[in-house]
Amino acid sequence: MKILIVSGFLGAGKTTFIRQLIRCTGRELVVLENEYGQTSLDSREISAEKNVNVWEMLEGCVCCTMKENFSASILTISSTLDPEYLVVEPTGAARLGSLLENIGKISYEKISLLRPVVIVPPRGFHANLNQYGEIYQDQIRNAGTVVLSKIENEEEAVIREVCQRIRELNPAAEIVERPYKQMDDDWWHGLLLSEGEARLKAVAPEHGGHSPHLHSFTLKNVSLKNPAQLVILLQDLLNGEMGAVCRAKGTLKIGGEWVRFDMADGLFAVKGEEEGADPKTELVFIGDDIEKAKIISRFNTVL
Repeated sequence: MKILIVSGFLGAGKTTFIRQLIRCTGRELVVLENEYGQTSLDSREISAEKNVNVWEMLEGCVCCTMKENFSASILTISSTLDPEYLVVEPTGAARLGSLLENIGKISYEKISLLRPVVIVPPRGFHANLNQYGEIYQDQIRNAGTVVLSKIENEEEAVIREVCQRIRELNPAAEIVERPYKQMDDDWWHGLLLSEGEARLKAVAPEHGGHSPHLHSFTLKNVSLKNPAQLVILLQDLLNGEMGAVCRAKGTLKIGGEWVRFDMADGLFAVKGEEEGADPKTELVFIGDDIEKAKIISRFNTVL
């Protein structure tokens, strides 16, 4: 079983990347999904793809509080499902170096590690590097491939500057500087090749960059009367009126229609649920010093 870790900070676009990987390779994959809080939002997205079996690990991070469960899950997947490939999507706050160490302790001739992929959106790169330096540096310095995401409308100067900083942190990594949907099938299949498997010795992050302890807050039994209420809430979250919330996402019913929202890196998006989806109310807010009461007060709650 070959293990491909797809890492990246909160809101980087890991789930979207994995869905593209499944489509472009056509491989039957098992995906081990580690999500913040009691939600299965990303798992449900990936489950919509063909040729995929999704395992979930909720309520903890596989690099620290759940590392023993993480190792046990990998061994269980290997012995029961015995897939050729296991794709691991850790939480955005996971330290990639710790994951490499954990997998290194259980690797043997049947379990090996491919070069880790780290997803990095240029927007918010420097702000996240300054605020969450330990996590951000650790992910980049331990990457085998760094894929820039959400760059379709990004300025070339910004992309070049971010790439330069990434190369300073990890000179050996491959950096994909164009939209990954433009990459050919050979590149996608190359991510799953056994040649050039990742080293199992983690690279320590540089000193510098404060990393506050991130918490998650989950809501399930809530609703809103109209879309404007959601837009105002997301704007207030971005303005810091409810604590230092760096990531928010979820699905809920608004005026009889199912809506999905996503907030990260100073932006938010609101759209209808995908056709054929089986939605349920799940919202998660991630950050530091989250003012839960203020958030709850915006919803029609039945808690």
